[in-house]
Amino acid sequence: YYIIELLGGEDELVAKLRAKNTHLGEHQSFFACFFGRWDMGREFMLHCKYGVLQYVVAKTLCTVATVILEEFDLYGEGSYSFEMGYLYISTIINVSQCWALYCLIKLFHATAEDLRSPKNWHPLGKFLCVKGVVFFTWWQSLGIFFLKANGIIGSMGNWDADDVANGIQDYLICVEMFGFAIAHGITFTEQEYLPSGYNGRSNRSGTAVEGSGAISSGIGYHRSRLRASAGRQGLDYHEEMEHNDHNDDDGDYRPPTIRTLHTPMGIRDAFWSSTVPTEALEDIRRLRNGVSSQVMNADDGGLITLASMQHAEAI
Repeated sequence: YYIIELLGGEDELVAKLRAKNTHLGEHQSFFACFFGRWDMGREFMLHCKYGVLQYVVAKTLCTVATVILEEFDLYGEGSYSFEMGYLYISTIINVSQCWALYCLIKLFHATAEDLRSPKNWHPLGKFLCVKGVVFFTWWQSLGIFFLKANGIIGSMGNWDADDVANGIQDYLICVEMFGFAIAHGITFTEQEYLPSGYNGRSNRSGTAVEGSGAISSGIGYHRSRLRASAGRQGLDYHEEMEHNDHNDDDGDYRPPTIRTLHTPMGIRDAFWSSTVPTEALEDIRRLRNGVSSQVMNADDGGLITLASMQHAEAI
């Protein structure tokens, strides 16, 4: 969803993909044996999107299965016995992760130029930071438990082999997260989300407040500036954004816009909207019908319209 918004939204992304070379939709080596070419545009977009969302479903179901198996002592973390559930659950998660990564790499490869120009969003750094935290730490744990299963990691003092393996994993994560935190601060700098010409150091009492408003609005124009201008011209918020797109003559690049709330939400609504990813859940529901069904039901002019924007509004 982050990449989609950076590229201007789903309709804009589909238009960009349709202009790409068709070879980007082809699969190589192993994957070519099982999957046909994805048509650039709506089909490519949906395959990549649902390829990532299937990991959300698989991870959730595997977590529930882990809790149930643990209650009956049938999980056996770190055990590669066919009688324990760890082997099967870790296999399912690995396959799901590999497919999700493959879809993300396909999307990144197809949109790399758009993510670097006219504004460089440093897509490779962001990709490595986020996926390194999610996937690398999981594969690291598999490697540690594999060493334990083969006797390379054994008991130490009062700790048995399981305690030692878990201790090593926890210690490595603590060290690695320090490095990832630094990398996130560099690649996800707040400067990317500030409006053109903004200088937070020049006026901390006024302009800095506006800067914080721009960050809280997500990717887009400065909310306070837009609404003030819209009020002067008798336009609503969305009309003002369109007006600025056509009349902005300063030549500066402005990041894409997402919808924002006109009035603050209540605490309960804000908590619920930010906790429950309504948009993602709606997409997961559509996933049951398959990509082909979504492509056939979509309008000729663009991608399917999302039924709910509550989560995006909360952001």
